[in-house]
This record gives sequence, structure tokens and C-alpha cells, in this order.
Amino acid sequence: MMNSYFELNVVRLLEEDKVYNDERIRFHSLVEAEHEMLRISKSPFEFEQEAIFCFIIREIPFGVMCVNGDDDCLSERVYLPDGSKMDERLFASGSIVGIFYGRLEHQIRFKVGDPVKVLDLGQKRIWSGFVYATPRLVDEVTKLYENDLPPLRLDASDDCYVILDRPLSECKTDDDYMDSHSHISALRVFPN
Repeated sequence: MMNSYFELNVVRLLEEDKVYNDERIRFHSLVEAEHEMLRISKSPFEFEQEAIFCFIIREIPFGVMCVNGDDDCLSERVYLPDGSKMDERLFASGSIVGIFYGRLEHQIRFKVGDPVKVLDLGQKRIWSGFVYATPRLVDEVTKLYENDLPPLRLDASDDCYVILDRPLSECKTDDDYMDSHSHISALRVFPN
């Protein structure tokens, strides 16, 4: 078993579409991190004036070279401002490659056409979009693994929604679609 710590990241809403995510606290256990998250969720303005958009708890290994910043973790959980768990990825991602086996149907939180918000931590912003495709289901991934030569291995980058930044009805050409779509980690897609 790899030694790790749990990092709580408080993501605050600065403006309608801007976020601040530099508040990070490290803990020895997930239980400690979740306890602090719940405490903060009950008094969100104790240290900062901005509203909370979400909480992210990542399990980060000790003694491993991490080259992808926030993407390098052993597991990750995302919580709504009230402290309720929105989603989780319980396998490694980033340069610590884990294997994506697909999602169960109840883990697909949105359906094609749903309006959503996307959290872009790199740009420190939130943008609106529409679901075009959902993450693959376990059955789909199992068939891929069984039938693919050479052997296929999906990872955290495959656990994503395809999001359009405009309704599909406004995508009249292939170029419109290509210019408006993004592959977004399932952990960064929120209810509108």
C-alpha cells in the first residue's frame, strides 16, 4: 500500500464565472479531511467572503514524482457546498496511471442535452455547456477490453463527458461541432 495524504481544496466563487482554488489543507486521513470540509461548509465565510462552489479532496502519494499538478492523485472526491458528495474517482489519475473500467449507470449524473456548468481549474473559471456524450458504461468498456487488439487500457482521461459550449442545434457544420466541443472530466461537470 502506498503512503499518502489527503488534500482538501476549497473552491470559491469570486464572480459569476470566476473561481479561486488556492485554499488547500492537508490531512492524514480522508475522515479528517471530510470532517474539516463539513465544518467549513457550515461556516463558509469564517475565513473568506466568497461563496463556496465546491470542495475537492484528493489522495496524493508521498515519494512519487507528480508532473501533472492537480491531476496526479490516487483518488479524488468532489463535494457540493453543503458537503454532500457529488462524485468520486477511486482510481489513480494523471502520471500515476490507473485503469478506467467504466461507470455504472447510476453514476452517470447527466444525460445527453442536459445544460451543465463546467469547472475549469486551469483557467479558474466556470462556463456553461450542454452534454453531448456521457462517460462509457462498464459493459461498453468490458466489450472494448475483450475485443481490442492490441490490448486497450483506458484511464482517467476517458472518464469524461463531451460538452458543447452551445446547443447542438447551433452546430450546423462539422467545424461548428469541432470548435464547440470539449472532453471534460466527469468530476468537473456540475448541475446548471
